Amino acid sequence: MKCFAESYCKKDRSECSELCGGYRVLRALYTLSRIPVRYQYNIALKPEPADVKAFEALNDFKENIVRNVEEGNGLYIWGKSTGSGKTSWACKIMSYYFRKIAFNSGLENEGLYIFLPTFLEDLRNSYDNPDPDFEQVLEMLKKCKLLIIDDIGAERVTEWVRERLVSIINTRVGAGLSTIYTSNLSPEELKEGLGDRISSRVLGSSGVVEITGADRRGW
Repeated sequence: MKCFAESYCKKDRSECSELCGGYRVLRALYTLSRIPVRYQYNIALKPEPADVKAFEALNDFKENIVRNVEEGNGLYIWGKSTGSGKTSWACKIMSYYFRKIAFNSGLENEGLYIFLPTFLEDLRNSYDNPDPDFEQVLEMLKKCKLLIIDDIGAERVTEWVRERLVSIINTRVGAGLSTIYTSNLSPEELKEGLGDRISSRVLGSSGVVEITGADRRGW
């Protein structure tokens, strides 16, 4: 079996099984979080020279993730290049959070990942075709301690989209909950595209980190 903790677990591999308590807790956390499978295991990233400081800032946020979540701190990770590691870093940070709280967790409402364009499409569809699984996502969206909103700004901007985003972000900021955003939009472009109400709430509750190059394995 492939273990979520294989890069740091000190247990003898001959003892590994799906009955391991740590494996079962992590499996439950990942299942509830809906992080795509490709991002559930250790993600090694190496920066290009121009991104060393950005990677250091992201790693610092990761290393202090429990405190950051307790304090409701967020991140806005952006960059123009596709495949630069924005989503990988967001999921890497959430995975580290799971690692740190695994044995002190009630499992539910710890972390949730949404790919925003798909989430908004599912939200529209849910009005005519209610789905209990999607209702669970909506509840977690309001309550989870750490949320990843992947690819904000990629969706076609309408008033409906703006109102939905304002509702989500207002709820989380007001409750002091941590959110990690990834985007291809600079902070200025986020303001132009989604308006002051959204951009001020996103950027006012988040540290901003820009990744300029392509990622490489090894970090």
